Amino acid sequence: MRGTFAAHLLISGLLLGLTACGQSAVRPIARIADGPLPRPTRILLYDFAVDAVDVSEYQGIMRQQPANPNAAERQRDLGKFAANTLAANLAQALRQLGFTVDRVPRATPVENHDLLIDGQFENVDEGSPLRRLLIGFGSGAAKMETRARVYQGAERRKLLEFITTSDSGKFPGAVATAPAGIAAPVTAGVGLAGSRAITSGPSDVAAMAAANADQAARYLSEFFARQGWVDAAKIKKARIGY
Repeated sequence: MRGTFAAHLLISGLLLGLTACGQSAVRPIARIADGPLPRPTRILLYDFAVDAVDVSEYQGIMRQQPANPNAAERQRDLGKFAANTLAANLAQALRQLGFTVDRVPRATPVENHDLLIDGQFENVDEGSPLRRLLIGFGSGAAKMETRARVYQGAERRKLLEFITTSDSGKFPGAVATAPAGIAAPVTAGVGLAGSRAITSGPSDVAAMAAANADQAARYLSEFFARQGWVDAAKIKKARIGY
């Protein structure tokens, strides 16, 4: 009985730290022009494409019964949710740098003094919260990867291309960190399924989309500062990964 209670305390402690252990980074692909370039009148932002993305929703025992029984529709909705969340966060971050930012449909004409940001999701994977909880070290990690491209003017001259990635981290699981003689029963994890730290679904996807948007905004702000469009004191360094 005492061992079971200790296991519950151990898992509760792990849960408190899980949300802070995700990783996000930028991987530069191409930088066509360093400038100096004219400051754009506005930034046009498309919702990133999700049509061909590999969307993997969590299907384990800790998953709540979905309201929509159609798996394909759920995956499309998950992709659209990710795209909307990323675009909303990226637009807000760029506005805070002093730019006029418009989220527009793909048919919107691009003017010569516009900057266009487009891209696509290359992976959206909810992972397995149960494996993250019990095993850890990256097992069952949720992951998201996006590719962004930045174009200038009506001719859409490509200026930048980069990839942003985020995941749920490599926090040690309950099994890996449990003291000798203390087992972390599956029932303990299932009983805590309401905790934010192990709940799979839109909350996980939203957190990763926001993290990707943050890294994209950081990387863009560095490029903007090199053009003289923003004060260098306003930029925040992106985390560069390879």
